[in-house]
Amino acid sequence: MNLEKLTNIKTEFKGYKEILDSGDYEKAYEMLDKLLKTIEESLDERRAAKVNSDAVVELTKDSKEEIYMSLNHVMEYYLYEVYFEPDAEVKTLDLPVGEYYRTFGELCQNMGKYKAAEDAYKKALSWNPVDLDSYLGLAESYKYQNMLNRFLEVTKQAYRYCCTRATMARYYRNIAYYYLSSYKPEIARDAYQYSNVYYHTDNADSELKYIEEALEKKTPDIDIRRIQKVFTEENVEPGPDSKTIGIIYRVGELMMQDNELALARDCFSICYDITQEQQLGVILDQLEEVLKEDSNGNE
Repeated sequence: MNLEKLTNIKTEFKGYKEILDSGDYEKAYEMLDKLLKTIEESLDERRAAKVNSDAVVELTKDSKEEIYMSLNHVMEYYLYEVYFEPDAEVKTLDLPVGEYYRTFGELCQNMGKYKAAEDAYKKALSWNPVDLDSYLGLAESYKYQNMLNRFLEVTKQAYRYCCTRATMARYYRNIAYYYLSSYKPEIARDAYQYSNVYYHTDNADSELKYIEEALEKKTPDIDIRRIQKVFTEENVEPGPDSKTIGIIYRVGELMMQDNELALARDCFSICYDITQEQQLGVILDQLEEVLKEDSNGNE
């Protein structure tokens, strides 16, 4: 790791964001592309994962004794440990490299540079293979390149990390898009309806209207049991991954034990959003009160 080369990266990234906000996408692209090349030249550490030729995110194979990961939140460390079972000590980078690549992917996507976006999201996932936004971004890049099978593959990998109502809805909209593009409008309609159960969106409503007009058949009232049966037949998960929710809840407990109350609140908020469990709501209210008191005491 060449720390000398990385000294000014965070400052340069702030400069990039200012240029992006000004609307000069080309200049922002050139600046961030150059910044990321500097990072590539400076980091030779073993990454947390790689995306193979089938678009599957998997553990890297390397003889190095340490794995480096770029975190957005401490809960991701635990998700990585459980789902990827690393064979070496996992260390975290001080530099949010995963975020930088994901941001570049978003920029490339907005500029219509879909292959560049794909490459950026793959690199983001190599540094943080449990980052949901990078999975969804990669899936989107495949969508724009009309690579439907890869779109579905990455969407199914993203499912594991969809742990809020909004992200579960996004998962089912992706599933719906796949089936609609595969000329199976009835299954697509089921998935769009199901997505609205988790989080109602204009996008799903618009697609349901399109399907209704295409089939010349009114959209039926939603039948949850029937849709879940269809999902079972199609190997589509009918709800969030309980294992992931359990891991995040456990991390919340660990953060409470370490008196990291803000981090605990983040974890419990995610669990509450998807489960609406009353006891979690009580815990969150108590945490908010304590954090508010701490904040007032520090003023």
